[in-house]
Amino acid sequence: MSGTSTDAPVAMRVWPQLLPELAAKIVSHLEQNEVPNFRLVNKAAAAQFSAPNHTTYRLSQPVPPHAFAAKWLAPGSTGGLTLKRRRQLLYLTAASGLVPNLEAAVQAAGCLLTYEVFEAAAAAGKLESCQWLWDQGCPTTSHPQAPSGLLAAAAGGGHGHLCEWLLGLGLAWASGGASEAARGGHAHLMEWLLQQRPQLDVQGAEPAEEQRLLFAAVAHGCDLPTLQRFWHARGTPDAGAKEETLAAAAGSPAPDWAAKVEWLVAQGCPRATVRPANMAARRPDAAARLAWLRSRDYPMDSWTVWVAAGEGNVATLQYLLAEAGVSVGDPDPEDAALRASNRALVTQAAAREGHLAVLQALHAAGWPLGGLCALEAVRGGHMHVLAWLVETLGAAGVGFAPGLFNAAAQSGGVVLMAWLRERGCAWGRDAFASAAMSGCEEAVEWLVAQGCPMETMALTEV
Repeated sequence: MSGTSTDAPVAMRVWPQLLPELAAKIVSHLEQNEVPNFRLVNKAAAAQFSAPNHTTYRLSQPVPPHAFAAKWLAPGSTGGLTLKRRRQLLYLTAASGLVPNLEAAVQAAGCLLTYEVFEAAAAAGKLESCQWLWDQGCPTTSHPQAPSGLLAAAAGGGHGHLCEWLLGLGLAWASGGASEAARGGHAHLMEWLLQQRPQLDVQGAEPAEEQRLLFAAVAHGCDLPTLQRFWHARGTPDAGAKEETLAAAAGSPAPDWAAKVEWLVAQGCPRATVRPANMAARRPDAAARLAWLRSRDYPMDSWTVWVAAGEGNVATLQYLLAEAGVSVGDPDPEDAALRASNRALVTQAAAREGHLAVLQALHAAGWPLGGLCALEAVRGGHMHVLAWLVETLGAAGVGFAPGLFNAAAQSGGVVLMAWLRERGCAWGRDAFASAAMSGCEEAVEWLVAQGCPMETMALTEV
């Protein structure tokens, strides 16, 4: 096998005295983002470790600061990024926990620090990033005068040390964090936060609402014994909370989800709603869960189909439409408009998320597709979906109008815009404003180079 043969010449080995297999074993123990740097040791290292997983830095993990700066502080490094992507650069770097990289990312992105950057660092449990962001005056709330969600973000990740630090800031909280900790399966942190609750300034919910959220969170993230202890300790919830708690258990990532569902039903939780099925449809094993629920007479409807389509789960979608026979809309012919509307919601959700296999399955089942699907695909930057829609429906069926091109411009997709123009899609004067809204310099430059008509006032109004 190339790069790992015991017959490799000594000159082509990373270490002359070691076989390539041993070099690979050593490198496998490095942090993932250290491997691209290791390739610089010599030509043999670069040749042996040339696969994508050896050459790619993952921004959500710590990147060596010198490599990060070389990439992102180079002139023009962010010219091809939309505003959304530049903000994602900040989120991912904050979550990696290296403050020097976060400083470089702020400089490279040219964006103001926002609450979402702080939230990303808190959710990842990165105390040093949070301390730096606090010192920089980064917003601690999503809107002025709103309570902060940082405690909830840290609790959801199970980061007790960060929760303690946050509680020392004297902020008002949108949540006391207990329900988020429970939802993440962190029962001990949940208990600790419940003990702190009387001293916290929580402005996000009424006590009854907090109780409802907490029951559902425990059912979602914790095991059955924890759920049983909590249920008996906190008292029986009201009817609405019971319904939500049962649904949360059906969508739980825990392996004992079915046992939790059965136990909750025995406690009087109603199963006559579609919510358990809708929550189960979000899981990777949704088809098996839905079959289990259906065998116990749990209802399913068009929203269950919509959830499966949005998740990109083809097996679940096929189960719902074929074996389970879920109707999307009232079968009454007089309700054709509602049925068509529901189907449009499902297909557009799949296109928006880039789930081509789902669209293909729906099309094979006779569902209509149209221009709005193409528009959603373009807005999401999913050229593979658009290409299939054009191949399947033709340019006329997709609707090659200026509105479609404007959506591509607003997504900042230069390749997508070029693809549309090559196939005769019309453009208009609004394209420049749309590209400017994306925040992508290369998109605007491409429109200029291609001679797109320009409205003098368009850019000044953005």
